[in-house]
Amino acid sequence: MSRESSRDTVRARLLRVTGDNRFNPVAPPSAQAPTPQASDPVAEQSVQSSPFQDIGLPDPHLRDIQAWDAHSWETQPRETRSLDTHSLDTQLQRTARSHTGTRTSAARTRLQLPGELPERLREVDLKLAAERASAVDAEELAAYLEADGLGDEILKDRYGADGLFDAAEMLYRQKGTGRALDHVPKPVTPAFPWHMLPRGPLYLLPGLAGLLIAGALGKAAESAFILAAAFGWGWTMTVAGVRYAEPFAVPGRALRTTLLVSAGAGLLGGAGVAAALGGDVLIGAVVGGAVALSSGAAGVLLSLGQLGQFAGAFASPLLAAGIVMSLPSRGAALFALGLLAAVPTFTALNVTRPRGSLSASLATLRPHLPHAVYGWAMAAAFVALSARLGTWPLLPVILGAGLLEAGVWHAQERLQVAARTLRTLPALRRVGLPTVLLSAAGYGLALGAGVALLSWLRPLDLNLSLLTVALYSAALLLSSWLANQRRLGFLTAVWALGAAALVLGLPPPAFALFTLLALLFPTLHTLSDPRSYR
Repeated sequence: MSRESSRDTVRARLLRVTGDNRFNPVAPPSAQAPTPQASDPVAEQSVQSSPFQDIGLPDPHLRDIQAWDAHSWETQPRETRSLDTHSLDTQLQRTARSHTGTRTSAARTRLQLPGELPERLREVDLKLAAERASAVDAEELAAYLEADGLGDEILKDRYGADGLFDAAEMLYRQKGTGRALDHVPKPVTPAFPWHMLPRGPLYLLPGLAGLLIAGALGKAAESAFILAAAFGWGWTMTVAGVRYAEPFAVPGRALRTTLLVSAGAGLLGGAGVAAALGGDVLIGAVVGGAVALSSGAAGVLLSLGQLGQFAGAFASPLLAAGIVMSLPSRGAALFALGLLAAVPTFTALNVTRPRGSLSASLATLRPHLPHAVYGWAMAAAFVALSARLGTWPLLPVILGAGLLEAGVWHAQERLQVAARTLRTLPALRRVGLPTVLLSAAGYGLALGAGVALLSWLRPLDLNLSLLTVALYSAALLLSSWLANQRRLGFLTAVWALGAAALVLGLPPPAFALFTLLALLFPTLHTLSDPRSYR
């Protein structure tokens, strides 16, 4: 083999490893063009460009490879100058990798260009663009990521990196290139999660069973039920937070601790309400404890995605509650109350048999308590609204809880798609603003239609109920989306003030309108933060 053909083979191997077509020194005759003049800007650009420019190697590195080619040819014995293609590929990959700092794997032997990021890591790149421009090393970028709450597990599972430092290295390699923002992938609109809709009717089962049973035990028992149900509304948010604190396993010990807290709070609260109303303290404690415990078990089953076991756990208590409603008696009501406490609890204990890594302690629950306080404020507003408007007009709100979750989830998915495909914050806002606001409007219209349908089955003040429920539902969706953006303190204050205003005599439509307007400004402000698009 001649020396010229050997060099051609080296260039061919280098072309295959790097993917840069400019390694071919001689273009086909059909592709050759007249040489431009020196004063031509195109000529100046071609003189200044480097064959290795796309992979971050300056001209001296190419000369090093050519020198290595000549030296290896002259020093090896004449009889061994036939090229070993496997050794050549290995040497070229090692040489190029030492210059670029990129890593290769068995599944990807091609050099990773500076602009090649996992698709989902692009949204992190967009948010860190300013910091990356001044970062001195990958460790500094890792500090930015960690300060934003992006740890190893999140970066692995959600953003396609191998961990915190792997993501930081990939982002740092693009310093000064901006190539992650040059390639815009084709957006794929996420499908609406219709499978979440059945969760709404499931939420109704514990409350309906408890209400039917408590109605047969007197006024104090009904008040204890209301308090326990309101407690369960907020406490299920804490249960969900505990569950997702250990997303790859079942935190059995921590979830069972939430059940214990539910039972204790329900017993004390029910007894306190019954004593304040002059009723039977024991009955109030039993009703409060049973309803709160069943609500906690419902939260555990839903957070683990056990919808089938959830429905089975509440089937027998609901059947017993129906019998109590048809044939009221104290003994039957107490038996149904026992079923309501026992069956869901045993089901929850069964699915939480794995111990998990989270401990059964207050330290595990403490980070998630603000969610519970926020939920209790929402529950207080709901109870106050139902006292002014009636229970039936708010039935679509309970049945539409699954649609609420699906709407928030879908809106956030669309924001994530925008973060991966758009380059600037103004462009993100142009997509994010209508996405969130139209989701809220759509949810309000859907529940308003539910109220109109319900008015055919039961006489209602349609104008009052329709306006109130539509505005209130839109506010619920904005509130749920803002809660995911960690605006819990503000949201808690809004719902607590709304509940107080209803108690003091504010008309329900005015309450719903003022709440919606109060949530609009933080929504617009939050959409100006790139972190809300992840």
